[in-house]
Amino acid sequence: MSPARRVLVALLAAVCGAAVLAGVLAGASAPQLEEAADPSQFRPGNIISDQLFFDGGAMTAPAVQTFLNQKNPNCAVGSDGLPCLKDYRQDTWTRAADANCRGTYVGAPGETAATIIAKVGQACGISQRVLLVLLQKEQSLVTGSRLTTSQYQKATGYACPDTAPCNEQYFGFFNQVYMSAWRYKWYAANPGYLGRRVGATVNIQFHPTAACGSAPVLLENQATAGLYNYTPYQPNAASMAAYPRTGDGCSSYGNRNFWFQYTDWFGSTQVPGASQVTARYAETGGETGPLGAIRGNVVCGLRAGGCMQSYANGAIYWAPMTGARIVWLGAVRDKWSTYTWEAGPLGYPTGDGVCGLAGGGCFQAFEGGSLYWSQATGARFVTGAVRDRWGSLFYEFGSLGYPVSDQATTPNGAAQYVHFQRGSIYWSAATGARVLSGAVYDRWAASGWETSPIGLPVSDVAPTPDGSGTFAHFRSGSIYATPTTGARIIRGEVFAKWAATGWENGPLGYPIADQATTPNGAAQYVHFQRGSVYWSAATGAQRLSGPVFDAWAAGGFETGALGLPTSDVATTPDGAAQYAHFQGGSVYVTSTGAEVLPTAVVAAWGRSGWEGGPLGYPTGAARTAGGVTSQQFQGGVVHVGESGGGAVLTPMVAAYDAAGGPTGTLGLPTSGTGRTPDGKATYQHFQGGSVYVTSTGAKVLPTAVVAVWARSGWEGGSLGYPTGAAQTADGVTSQAFERGTVYVSGGQGSSVQTVLAAAYGAAGGPAGTLGLPVSDTGRTPDGKATYQHFAGGSIYATATGGARVLPTVFRDAWAVSGFERGPLGYPVADVRTTPDGLGEYQHFETGSVYRTRATGAHALHGAVLDAWARGGWETGALGYPTTDVTVTPDGQGRYAYFQGGAVYSSQAGGTRVVRGAVLDAWGATGWEQGRLGYPTGDAQAVAGGTRQTFQRGSITVDGATGGATVQVG
Repeated sequence: MSPARRVLVALLAAVCGAAVLAGVLAGASAPQLEEAADPSQFRPGNIISDQLFFDGGAMTAPAVQTFLNQKNPNCAVGSDGLPCLKDYRQDTWTRAADANCRGTYVGAPGETAATIIAKVGQACGISQRVLLVLLQKEQSLVTGSRLTTSQYQKATGYACPDTAPCNEQYFGFFNQVYMSAWRYKWYAANPGYLGRRVGATVNIQFHPTAACGSAPVLLENQATAGLYNYTPYQPNAASMAAYPRTGDGCSSYGNRNFWFQYTDWFGSTQVPGASQVTARYAETGGETGPLGAIRGNVVCGLRAGGCMQSYANGAIYWAPMTGARIVWLGAVRDKWSTYTWEAGPLGYPTGDGVCGLAGGGCFQAFEGGSLYWSQATGARFVTGAVRDRWGSLFYEFGSLGYPVSDQATTPNGAAQYVHFQRGSIYWSAATGARVLSGAVYDRWAASGWETSPIGLPVSDVAPTPDGSGTFAHFRSGSIYATPTTGARIIRGEVFAKWAATGWENGPLGYPIADQATTPNGAAQYVHFQRGSVYWSAATGAQRLSGPVFDAWAAGGFETGALGLPTSDVATTPDGAAQYAHFQGGSVYVTSTGAEVLPTAVVAAWGRSGWEGGPLGYPTGAARTAGGVTSQQFQGGVVHVGESGGGAVLTPMVAAYDAAGGPTGTLGLPTSGTGRTPDGKATYQHFQGGSVYVTSTGAKVLPTAVVAVWARSGWEGGSLGYPTGAAQTADGVTSQAFERGTVYVSGGQGSSVQTVLAAAYGAAGGPAGTLGLPVSDTGRTPDGKATYQHFAGGSIYATATGGARVLPTVFRDAWAVSGFERGPLGYPVADVRTTPDGLGEYQHFETGSVYRTRATGAHALHGAVLDAWARGGWETGALGYPTTDVTVTPDGQGRYAYFQGGAVYSSQAGGTRVVRGAVLDAWGATGWEQGRLGYPTGDAQAVAGGTRQTFQRGSITVDGATGGATVQVG
């Protein structure tokens, strides 16, 4: 089946339905369903399309036979027995193929009319439908009954002009059918015949009578031109309105009847597209219009059912979705051809070709895009979002000019792009269509286009607000360009930081270098006109500039001791300096220059209040010695080491340095400088002590001294402020304070207050018998005395007794008696040596303690002491005490033992000395609890010995024998 036939089948299926199509073409027995022709659809310049007219395969012989049977089922034979057309047969002869009928007609005896019609159509390339309509309109052979020989002889009206008799040599049914088909093909091969040339506008009469007039007709196709050559009249309005009857005296009917008959029998005389192509050609003026003469027939069967026709100066393409569009000869058409015409990605034209654009350019829109041409750029393809974006910039009249490349896909498939005379457009679904040009585009291209680290553009190139440069943003960065700085790539956190500072209008200005990685790979950075931005994951993005940056650079940038910046460059609150902090320290720049501060120095300075604190600004470089880094400031020095450190203010510096500084006994600072609550002193603590500065000067206090002083309440406590330097002798360090002295040894120590100092000193101080204090100074519970314990004793001071030193043995004996709360009261004298040189004693308010190496120390008081004293103290008969004064078990008396006896005191018996055999005998009776009770008298001489009385008896000692006799009662 030919392309034209396929088109017709599609048309018939759409218009008439499958049943009609089957009935017409497949020989179905159902009656033919005919359309009622609409006269308004008749076009005198396009009576029938070439595709239908010249379709020699429109019907097979069986299909023709079926059609004839359906159209005249009740036909009556002629009076002479001549059959109806459906039953007509004739012997035919062979006709060789020629230039008009390209197929050989092979004759045969007794061929049916249907076979003759089918074979002639096939041989000559004329539609069997056209031949059937021709037979009907000329002699009514299809539907007529009682046909005559004349009707068959003149079957198609061939060689039967309206103004002369028929030429008999062409009589006969086969002859008529073949020659009419041959003639139509001859007309097609000789398009200028009678001036009726396709594309030409000719005057066609309404009637053979010239007076009936004519009307100009633009002949749109060869089929119509052939019909007018065959029947040279067009129907007037009366003829069209009267069908199928006759019109007026000027009406003609041949071409009218052909159109109506064909439409009624076979549907539209037009193939979709073909008529639109020819109509559009007619609208342009035909061959006298800009398209010029026709260069070929309308060709249908293109993609999507399209049609086209070529002309001297172009072509018309039609498709159902685009309509009929003119494509002019030239570069645009040639470019379209390289995309395989309508079958390629451009598809059909959606608008006519247009020229007269800027610079004499041309363009044409297609389904899949547009083609633009100029003399300078050639023809280029652009489509979709790229074309739309270009259009928003006024196409070739805008800033980009004409395209200089076809639209293409980037090598990585991520985007589409077109280059223009003055820029490019890149598009992706994710980023949209973006315009790039100039230095920004060149830099992007040099970085690898869409495969560069910054990816595809997400904004158009645009001028910067200050008018000095241009920029564009990309998926992972931006490019900024000026004539003086060049085009520079900046991205990520560095870009964000720059943006936060105000872009190019901020303190940094424009970038002067692309973003790069530091040599050690630790950071990204960009240099700008007035500074730089450095970024790392650990430090963030930080801005540096001016002398701060210079100082950092001089120290080795990020590979130096400072490392990467951790803050922007900034101005101190007082406006006197610029600074920035780094991983390994800080840089501060004042009018005196730039100073680099290590991190530990910065921390100490920060604790002191930065430049607004007492240290002020750094005035010297950091120096390291002995593991300690020191740096000079306006108001002091900062010393730091692995174990800590801090600032030492100027008032402290001399004393601190005199103590050896950070490598001396004081070591590193452990606190900042402070003022005491009473405002009288400045102080600072160190690893090995403290320094206090008062109106009397600076004093260095070792750590152990400080600890003792702190326990006493610092300067607000009992000691007050230090008044002298610490001194060390024999392993003991001492330091004088306003109200005492601190003594320490082996890390331990206490203070000795002024009230005790004289006594302590008289006792030899720490090198004397007392040794070092082992307690702080205290007050007795009754508030009457101040005391302190030492390694070798104690000192107690009262208002009445003064300060008294108690060696350990005396203090312990006193302690056993109950200290000041006991019977002795407070000491009132220092320890002294007894006259015999054998012992020592110390007097208290109400008693004494006596000690010898042999007897130990014992407390005596009250009546017992008095009795011992009356007996001559230690030089008397009793000698030294060997016990303290003790309460008797019954609680009624007191007693003490001595080397030579005992003293018992009771309410009942008074105070009595009991010695020797009497004491022994009394003891044997059970002491005061025995049968004798308490002694009531001293020993008295009696005849032959001595006697001593008791509450319930006496004891007599024989002077000769020394025996004791106890007498009770």
